[in-house]
Amino acid sequence: MHPEYTVRESARAKHVRFKVSIPDGLVVVIPLGFDRRRIPELIDEKRGWIERALRQVEVHRAAMEMSDERPETIELTAIGRTWQLEWVDAVRSTIVADEIEPAVIRLSGPIDDPDMWCPVLRRWLVERGREHLIPWAEQLAAELGVSYRRISVRCQKTRWGSYSTKTGTVSLNAQLLFLPEHLARFVLLHELCHVRHPDHSSAFWKLVSSYEPDVDRLRVDLRTAWRCVPFWVSRLRRGAA
Repeated sequence: MHPEYTVRESARAKHVRFKVSIPDGLVVVIPLGFDRRRIPELIDEKRGWIERALRQVEVHRAAMEMSDERPETIELTAIGRTWQLEWVDAVRSTIVADEIEPAVIRLSGPIDDPDMWCPVLRRWLVERGREHLIPWAEQLAAELGVSYRRISVRCQKTRWGSYSTKTGTVSLNAQLLFLPEHLARFVLLHELCHVRHPDHSSAFWKLVSSYEPDVDRLRVDLRTAWRCVPFWVSRLRRGAA
């Protein structure tokens, strides 16, 4: 019996790829025109990896759904900075976050409800992403000699980053800030190289490798990099599907 999966066609895909994530489960990415009748056979060939990945996702999903523990610190490894969190229980309808010192954030309000404070911390994270990831990408773009229209920073569910040829937009995940510096840089480099090569052709990987010779190891490390992200970033609201 095969696990449940969804199929996603991609004009950029040259080969069939399997992706496993918390919000989407198992996704089979296929090139345009690929014969979908072959998918069960390919799943059987990758069954061992798929089952391990699905088990890891379920463990992580359970931790996010069950854990209500408030973090005491936020460490953004990619930029080498750490913030201390102060929690103040106060009678108000919302959580208010104030940076009372350069590395201290005070959160006041109904702090016992993670459905209230998790979104506040996520918004704070996106702000730090815009503050640090955009200038970083601009610097790398200058080194590569590429240009784009704009950079978007959000808390994305499934992708570390992407590039749209239609809008000229580089989209970055604020969660990159939790990754080691070399992995975050690799993602930025990867998306900026798509400005010149919008596919994953040999020319694209040759360009990436010219700026990051250790590309193969970084691609492998990135597959499990979600473990660097704390639970509150993608914690599901109670009762959410």
